[in-house]
Amino acid sequence: MNSDTDFYNSLELSLKYAESLLEDAVSNSKSIFHSPTLSILDTPRTVVLREYDRNVRYMRFHTDLRSKKIHSLNENNLAFIHAYDPEKKVQLRLRGNVNLHHNDETSLLAWNNSREMSKLCYSVKGAPGEIITHPEKYDLDKEKINIEDGYQNFGVLIFKYYELEFLYLKNIGHRRSKFTWKDDKAELNWLIP
Repeated sequence: MNSDTDFYNSLELSLKYAESLLEDAVSNSKSIFHSPTLSILDTPRTVVLREYDRNVRYMRFHTDLRSKKIHSLNENNLAFIHAYDPEKKVQLRLRGNVNLHHNDETSLLAWNNSREMSKLCYSVKGAPGEIITHPEKYDLDKEKINIEDGYQNFGVLIFKYYELEFLYLKNIGHRRSKFTWKDDKAELNWLIP
């Protein structure tokens, strides 16, 4: 988009702008939308956006299978994504369903395409969030571990959304819109900010 006014009064351009922010966020680690909050029941967590496809409303994240959010996912796969960029004055909220992939073609492909540094994180002893007394015992030494063993703790979360809310803040009047998909048909609506 060239300027804020490109999407300011257009639902279609607001949606395209929101989608372009997510597309950029996959490879742009400086984008706020690269690390949104994923909420499954009562466990909000910051995640890293690894893949996005606007055509099928698909987002991919990686996770540690020992994480508390996995237990929540077993109860209910309804999930929410939230991110706000104060510089762009844009908030995105998405609602959808998340499914876990482990030890399958999807997770193996994601694992094989991950950097060594990312793989290393899954080799930590114990579950994320576990109470410990000596944190130095959990430091990773690449020389003493087999990074590939971390795959047993690696999972892929596939989030498919059916609702996207876009909020743009501007001093002369905010714009809020909601996009809902039913049977792959989009319903576009303005909302009071």
